[in-house]
Amino acid sequence: FDSEEAMLKGLEQGKISKGDFIVIRYEGPKGGPGMREMLTPTSAIMGAGLGKHVALMTDGRFSGGSHGFIIGHVSPEACVGGPIGLLKNGDTVTVDAENLVLNADISEEE
Repeated sequence: FDSEEAMLKGLEQGKISKGDFIVIRYEGPKGGPGMREMLTPTSAIMGAGLGKHVALMTDGRFSGGSHGFIIGHVSPEACVGGPIGLLKNGDTVTVDAENLVLNADISEEE
């Protein structure tokens, strides 16, 4: 999703399901602008009963009130050409939280 609002609309429309890896981009310091805090999306995910069933990654930020499998402050952010901006629906993202490794299957052409 290219914004917090787009993600919330997608959730409302049933476009987010158990097992999904949700990406919210263009919410970093320049893209937001101001690096918006993602409490509303995480609260909406929890309210939809998906908190234990989805992951959320963003170039935005989280406060101490957010919980679940969340990855924030991704940099470089999408607005300045970071790889998070290249992700498309259906791309494979692999997270190894124990070793702090995040990989996405993005072709060299992209």
